Order: sequence, then structure tokens, then C-alpha cells
Amino acid sequence: MSIRQSINNARAKFYNIVTNYKFIKKTAIIVITGYLTLLLIAVVIAAIWGPYGYTIWTRMISDLGGSRYTPMPIIFDIACIFAGIMTIPLTFYIENLFAPLPSRKNLRQIHFSRLRFRLGSNAFLFSLMGNLAYIFVGIFSEDRNYPLLEFATFHDVFSFFSFTGFALGAFFIGWIIVLYDTKLPKLFGIYGIIGPPSMLFVFLFTMEALWEWILLFSILLWIIPLVFLILRKSE
Repeated sequence: MSIRQSINNARAKFYNIVTNYKFIKKTAIIVITGYLTLLLIAVVIAAIWGPYGYTIWTRMISDLGGSRYTPMPIIFDIACIFAGIMTIPLTFYIENLFAPLPSRKNLRQIHFSRLRFRLGSNAFLFSLMGNLAYIFVGIFSEDRNYPLLEFATFHDVFSFFSFTGFALGAFFIGWIIVLYDTKLPKLFGIYGIIGPPSMLFVFLFTMEALWEWILLFSILLWIIPLVFLILRKSE
């Protein structure tokens, strides 16, 4: 077997796993409950035992990963890395569900919109960018906030790409829901188009702690219902 065949076989096995309903259902439950639990624990520890009395309206999210603000920054780091890794299969599953490639058998029988493929591709790429960047948000946390550019650090750059990836992923998936028959509520698609992207714009304009938390909540209010809706419809 050639190297190319080995790579293709491995890729096919990976894709079959991440587009399997039972696997994604288990993964979704684990990542949602695990991430929310870790995030809540990180906030509670910083608020009670942190030297400055952490609050979401005065401290940035990244401060949860800094030993200056919490005695256990590792919890937030683990939460980011865990969520980033565990949401990668969901990104593949959603792409396959909303913009599936036509098979050779039904290519002549089913019309596939090019616009839907383009929206699906953009949604996939930006969502995957958010997944991968969030992993590095945990790796390059505030305690490992090394300089990268004259005006930004590693953590700043990966935080930007993470928020941007998730927000624009919601934007393009929202358009698929609005324009095509996905069996999901159109109003939910409109929220994907407007909600996270608008909160991203406000946060980048203000750079205030409260708006960063609102941006995170807007993304969670998109991802969590989306996962449960598509898993219910898939079943």
C-alpha cells in the first residue's frame, strides 16, 4: 500500500467516525457538560479565592488563565484545550449534514446548489479555525502570554481567531438555515447571522470585559441549541 493510499484510508476512517451520529451524540454531551462545568468552576474559584475578587463585568475571560487573578489557572487552560479538541468532530458533522457532497449514484437526480456548498465550506473553515485557535488559547494562556507582534501576543492573536472563527461560522451556517430546507427554525438561522457576529463587532470596538463575556454567551447560545437541534433532527 502506497503512502497516498494509507493517507486516504486514514482520512476516510476519520471522516466516517466524525460523521457517525452515535459518536457525535456522545461527543456533544461530553464537551457541552465538561466545558460549562470547567468554566463555571474556574469563575467560582477566581471569584472566591482570587486576590482581586473576579467578576465577569470587570475582568476579561483570559484572566481566568492567569495566576495573578486565580489560584488555579490550569482549569481554564484545560477547558479551552478540551473544548477546542472536542468540537472538531462536530464541525465535520455539521458540514456533512448541511452541505453534503453528492454521490455518483444520485448526482443526476438531486440538484445541489453551488451557493450552499460555498456557504458550507466557509462555515466549515471558519468553525475549524475557531476550534484550533481555542486550543492554543489554552496553551498560550495569560501565564504563557509571549509576545508575537509589536501590538499583540500569542494569546491575543489566538483569542481573536477563535472568536472570529466561531462568530463567522455561525454567520454562514445561519445563512444555510435561512436559505435552504434544513428542518431547523429560520429564526434560529437569523440569530446565527446577526447574534455572534454583531457581538464580535461590539467587543472589538469596545474591548471591554463585559462585552467579551456577552460575546462568549452569544456563541454558546448558538452552538448549544444548534447541536441539540441537529442531533434531534438527525435521529
